[in-house]
Amino acid sequence: MSHSILIVDDEPAIRGLLKSILIEAGYSVHDVDCVAEAKKILTSHNFDLIATDLNMPGESGLDLIEHLHRQQLDIAVVMVTIMDNPIEASKILEAGIYGYIVKPFSRNLVLITIANALRRHQLEMQNKASRQNLQTKLTTITENVHVGLLLLDTELKVIEANTKVGSWFGTIPQDGFFLDNNCLHSEIDSPCSVSIHKVLTEGTPLQYKARYETANGQRDFQLSILPAIGDSLASSSAVLMLEDQTEHLTMEREFRQAQKLEAIGQLAAGIAHEINTPVQYIGDNIRFISDGLKDLEKFFEGLQNLQETCGKSAEMTECSQRMTALADEADLDYLREELPQTIAQSMEGVARITSIIKAMKEFSHPGTSEKVATDINHCLESTITVSRNEWKYVADLETELASDLPPVPCLTGELNQVFLNLIINAAHAINARVQQGHYSKGTIRVTTRPAEEGVEILIGDNGGGIPAEIQHRIFDPFFTTKGVGKGTGQGLSIARNIVIEKHGGKLSFNTSAGEGTTFAIFLPLAPV
Repeated sequence: MSHSILIVDDEPAIRGLLKSILIEAGYSVHDVDCVAEAKKILTSHNFDLIATDLNMPGESGLDLIEHLHRQQLDIAVVMVTIMDNPIEASKILEAGIYGYIVKPFSRNLVLITIANALRRHQLEMQNKASRQNLQTKLTTITENVHVGLLLLDTELKVIEANTKVGSWFGTIPQDGFFLDNNCLHSEIDSPCSVSIHKVLTEGTPLQYKARYETANGQRDFQLSILPAIGDSLASSSAVLMLEDQTEHLTMEREFRQAQKLEAIGQLAAGIAHEINTPVQYIGDNIRFISDGLKDLEKFFEGLQNLQETCGKSAEMTECSQRMTALADEADLDYLREELPQTIAQSMEGVARITSIIKAMKEFSHPGTSEKVATDINHCLESTITVSRNEWKYVADLETELASDLPPVPCLTGELNQVFLNLIINAAHAINARVQQGHYSKGTIRVTTRPAEEGVEILIGDNGGGIPAEIQHRIFDPFFTTKGVGKGTGQGLSIARNIVIEKHGGKLSFNTSAGEGTTFAIFLPLAPV
């Protein structure tokens, strides 16, 4: 199919010459003598290219180009002119033409210029179609993803957003929507803006969490900010991606609480035993006190009779003998010696029960969603108390808790869960060695000490160590070396998440085959 070309020139000789050259080359050609006629024919015909004179009576070739732009007619234009001035040629090209032919012209110049213009226009049309196709696909993707996408300009104002953002906030956010909160602020010296500008200058993505008020109440979001890339994004500076993590975080909290309740359930029998032992000797002591008081009652009755007959000298000897007999019968010296010890022992048992119950309450409390300054030593002491029945038969537990340990901002309940998991794992590792006959009792060591800009907690054992072939997997979710029904494989995975993700800390381990394992936890003093 031949290309259709329109010639616009007020000189009949030029029109005729151009027309004959182009028809001979196989083009379909129409010609008119002015811009007004060109506008008329454009309403009824489609052309691939227009070859127009620059200067004509009435409207010029540039006026025709402006008309094409206003009417959004995508047609290649070649300018025919008598000027051969590079400056003027540059101005003509800036108007959006595809080439120009200087009068007088040769046949080859005309054909080469026209062919190049048509080829360039064809490539641009293909490129435009490809871009439109890609834009359609991109729009389809961005409108159907489950994340919010916003394009920010160089001043960090929103210039475009997908409908997911609108579904959360009731409208597509405009300038300043996300800029009036403490996570993404318009002030250039605000912490977040500084971080974003650092992203833009260094090209490193930034991630953080934020809570926003949405059409459905407060929601928790994971925000990712990336530098915008590509020529078409030159006016923008960053892409902001929002992922609604409300349900995920809720499930995560519920799962952690379920894990904690599971741990409490596993400890329940041991705790019952821990409480039962002091309760048992408290009961025995109270029965002993009760029997002793009955004997004392007889002695006190005799003492009263002695007082009543004290004035009758003849009866004094008999009463004295009777009192001595009652004292011997009541074993008064023994009672005087044992009753204070019995009462002290009972009070010790009550204190033990109180300690266990207090530790259990502190451990099982769900805690707050905000970090609070916490005494890590106290957390460890509570966890050691509630887990005592898990380790006392197989290990001695030694503590070296630094007295100068500073308070740490943390989620107390979640850290208790980490400590419990590591202590129970240590007890299980030692128990395996006890069962193999390596020793009758192992040792668990719990140490705390100040560290640079934080604190360090060490929980170690002299169990069998972690085999080299599985060391890279111990923090993987659901990985466990325990038998079916004896472990979910979530303990260390959750511990790692709590320490690293929730507290910005570090969790590592050092292990040696046959010698044991030590887990090291670093918690920063600065809130994360």
